[in-house]
Amino acid sequence: MTKEFLETLGIVIRDQIIMKNTVEVKGLGTFKPVHHNQRQEKRADGSNMVMPPKDTIEFTAEHKG
Repeated sequence: MTKEFLETLGIVIRDQIIMKNTVEVKGLGTFKPVHHNQRQEKRADGSNMVMPPKDTIEFTAEHKG
């Protein structure tokens, strides 16, 4: 694979994740966007901290078998 191909693949995967689409790459795995809602977290000193919502990417490697 050339550097140009890998850069283009990364751009395509990024654009699809931004549009909330799951991307499956045969021989590699699946990239999936995941949304985490706002939540409260209790700190060690007893105070509460509000954690803002965020979007992450979950990657599941393809199992070779």
